[in-house]
Amino acid sequence: MAADEKDTQPEQGGKKKSKLKLIIIILLLLVLLGGGGAAYFLFLKPNPNQAAQPAAAASAAPEAAPSEAIAQIGELYPLESFVVNLADPGGTRYLRVTLQIELTAVKGLKEEIDKRVPQIRDAIITILSSKRYEEINSAQGKMIMKQQIMRRINSLLAAGQIANVYVTEFVIQ
Repeated sequence: MAADEKDTQPEQGGKKKSKLKLIIIILLLLVLLGGGGAAYFLFLKPNPNQAAQPAAAASAAPEAAPSEAIAQIGELYPLESFVVNLADPGGTRYLRVTLQIELTAVKGLKEEIDKRVPQIRDAIITILSSKRYEEINSAQGKMIMKQQIMRRINSLLAAGQIANVYVTEFVIQ
């Protein structure tokens, strides 16, 4: 009888382990499904109140032309990259910036900028090389830098003004 008892014990232990694995797998599936359902209801499911409001607003307001809804951007004039040392003590950091300037719809502005590229590059290099890392590291500092560049370029132009300065590459090392 001792031999019969030894044969039945491993079978019971194996059945218990397989049942435990099955229960764990089922619990994990339930948790995943519950999490997915909660995520759907919190993030993806449209709110009925919000869905009804745009439809009501669209029917009450007259249709706006698509060209009016999107702000028009002027012609962009790309400038070559600028690499300057920053005004930090020790001069160990440099800045690489690529800019594009937005032109207003003034006749002859592009031709004037073509003639004044050396003056414009000199003005931009002077502004950039006077900056310290702390001044241009933040978003507000970048906006101030762009405004200074725009004012300086506009002071050089006689035929018109530029509308904006866009930073297309900005690397500090």
